[in-house]
Amino acid sequence: MMTTGVDQRLAEIVEAVIAGLRDVIKVHHITNEEWHAALAFLTEVGQNDEFILLSDVMRLSVLVDELSHPDAGGTTPNVLGPFWRPAPLLDNPGVLVPEDEPGERLVLDGMVRTEAGEPIEGAEIDFWQCNADGLYDVQLPNDEPRYRGRLRTGGDGRYQIDTIVPPPYEIKKDGPVGRLLERLGRHAWRPAHIHCKAEAQDRRPLTTMLFIEGDPWLGDDTIGADKPSLVLALDRRGSPTRATFDIVMAAA
Repeated sequence: MMTTGVDQRLAEIVEAVIAGLRDVIKVHHITNEEWHAALAFLTEVGQNDEFILLSDVMRLSVLVDELSHPDAGGTTPNVLGPFWRPAPLLDNPGVLVPEDEPGERLVLDGMVRTEAGEPIEGAEIDFWQCNADGLYDVQLPNDEPRYRGRLRTGGDGRYQIDTIVPPPYEIKKDGPVGRLLERLGRHAWRPAHIHCKAEAQDRRPLTTMLFIEGDPWLGDDTIGADKPSLVLALDRRGSPTRATFDIVMAAA
């Protein structure tokens, strides 16, 4: 009998998780030593604040995000990632990565529009990415916001950022999650990408990533977040390199 105040959904989920674990223990004949090692591993994951990282590399974060954002039209959504933080407002066109920073220069532009192709005025787009060394500003000694910024669209719905082509990079691998990947024979690489959030009146908020074509880790992202519809085609016929991507926002 269920007592008053019980969270029925929570109870069902916990029971399903326990049932799944029981099946694993029975099928694989988990020993006391193996079970205690698993508990010690999870304790260390918590102590190192790596539970989100563990969720990511087990590709559970992407699954939850996909189930939380059923296809409503528009640009394909994606996970937020661990490096978002409030960013300064830039002009439009805006400079995301200054010209004195190393890296292949990239001009990324496009339109924020409806599914019918109509430009969306007043949309706010938030971009952030790593530098040429594969590091985000939060990983650098100076805590100043860098390699990130927000832009607002005008009546034509267009945006443009001056940045660099980001490189692929490895996720944190000097902790328990990194050791787990090594024991599983899995790599820690993420394909090159630029993060993006967009908000506009009467439109569904969008969080996504834009990936770079030709990256060697496309199709083998360690967190499984790379999606074909989000790959940027680069035009290297001139300098700087250019890419165009329309951000399509579904109706709220």
